[in-house]
Amino acid sequence: MNIIIVGCGTVGAAICAQLSKEGHDITVVDSNAAALSELCNTCDVFGVEGSGASISVLRKAGADKAYLLIAVTSSDEINILCCSAARKLGTHHTIARVRNPEYNELMQLMKSDMNLSLTINPEFYAAKEIYRMLRFPSAAKLETFCRGRVELAEFVISAASPFIGKTLHELRSELNLKFLVCCVLRGSEMIIPSGDYHVECGDVVGVTVPEDQTNAFFKAAEIYRHKLKNMMIFGGSRVTYYLQGLLKKSKFTSTVIEKNKEICREFSAEFDCTVVNDNGTRQEVLLEEGIERTDAFLALSDSDEENAIVSMYAKSIGVPKVVTLINQMPYVDFFKSVGINSVVSPKSSTAGYILRYVRSKMNASGVEEIESLHKIMDGRAEAVEFVIKDEIDGLTGVPLKKLRPKRGVLVICIAHKDQIIIPSGDDVISSGDTVVVVSAGEKISSIKDILR
Repeated sequence: MNIIIVGCGTVGAAICAQLSKEGHDITVVDSNAAALSELCNTCDVFGVEGSGASISVLRKAGADKAYLLIAVTSSDEINILCCSAARKLGTHHTIARVRNPEYNELMQLMKSDMNLSLTINPEFYAAKEIYRMLRFPSAAKLETFCRGRVELAEFVISAASPFIGKTLHELRSELNLKFLVCCVLRGSEMIIPSGDYHVECGDVVGVTVPEDQTNAFFKAAEIYRHKLKNMMIFGGSRVTYYLQGLLKKSKFTSTVIEKNKEICREFSAEFDCTVVNDNGTRQEVLLEEGIERTDAFLALSDSDEENAIVSMYAKSIGVPKVVTLINQMPYVDFFKSVGINSVVSPKSSTAGYILRYVRSKMNASGVEEIESLHKIMDGRAEAVEFVIKDEIDGLTGVPLKKLRPKRGVLVICIAHKDQIIIPSGDDVISSGDTVVVVSAGEKISSIKDILR
C-alpha cells in the first residue's frame, strides 16, 4: 500500500517504523531536513523535504496515486489542510492528528466536509488508557474488548504470588474462574504459553478475563487493590486536560500541580479539582499537598525526565498506584527496571489505532472486520479483535483443537451472542462471533492469518 506520512516527529516516526516494517511503501514529508534524513535512513523510506500544505510538495510525494495520507505535524491546522489537499489530488483516504480540545466537536461535525477519513488525538487516547487503569488499579495496564465485556490485564508476578509453582492448567482448575494467561514477558522474551507452562517471579503476564469476573480474579491472584478515591496529578498537560474531562462523572477527587499560571486558571475555571500553582518536582511541594496520603500519583507533564523523577519519588514513599506518561519509548525499559509498571505512551496508542485502520482497509474480503487492535506487553505483542460476518472455510465450525494455528498465535476470547467464552480446545468460532487473537511477532491482518 502506498502511504504518505506528513511530519516525522515522535508520533510520525513511530507510525513510519511500524508501517514500513509491515511492508508498505512509505513516503515521508517534513520541512526539517535533518530529521527527515535520519528517519529515511532508519526506516529505509523515501523522503520529500517541504511543507505538507504545499500542493507541489504533495505532488512530488505522489499524493495523486497514494492510497493513504497520514498528517501528524505539530499543527492541527496544517494537518487538516494537507489532508483536504491530498484528497483533491487523488489520495483515497486521509488521517489527521487533531489535538486541540476546542476542535473536538468541530471535527465530528465537519469530518466529511473536510475530506477526512479519520481524526486521531494521541493525548485523548492516552487519557482513556489512564482512566481504565484508575478503574482497575490492580493491573499495570488494561485493554478492553467486545464492547467492554472482556479485559486483558497485565501485571507483574511477585515472589509471593499463588501462580508460582503451578502449571497454567492447574491454576485454571484451582481458581475456578474464567481466565486465560495468554502471554508472558520474561526479560526481553515474549512467550505465548501452553497449559503446562510455569510462570516465575518477575514475569509480566497478560491475562484475559470477563469484565464481571475481573475483581474476583485479582483477589484470587492476591493482587487486588481497593478502588481509588483520590489522586495527585503532576503537570497540566493536554493528557491531564482530557483525563479531567473523563473524571467529571466519576467519584474521584484530584489535585493538579502545575507551574504555569495560565494553565492553572484554565483548569480551575473548567474542572472540579484542586489546582496548585507550584513546581511539582520539589519534594516539599508534594509533601505539603499530601502525596503520602494519596491513592494514586499520575506524572503527566510534557517532560519525560521530570515524570521519571517524580514517579520514582512517589514509588519510593509507597504511593499505591503510580502512572507515568512518556513520549520517548526507549525510556520504557528504564522505568520498568525501577518498578514503575504503569506506563502510558500517546504515540504507542496512536500507532496501534492507525495500524487497525490500515489493516482493515487491506482486508476487504467482507467476511470479517477488525474491530480493535492494541499493542500489548511493551509493544512486543498485539491483540486483534475480529467480527466474523460470514462462514470461513477451514475456520468456522471447527473445534479449536483441530485447527493448526501458527506458532506464537492464540485465540484468547470468543463472544458468541450474549456469552463470553474463554476458549478451550472444544470451542468453535461461528458466523456472527467476535474473536480476539493475541500474536507475538506474527502480523495478523485477517482471522485466516492465524492458520499455518
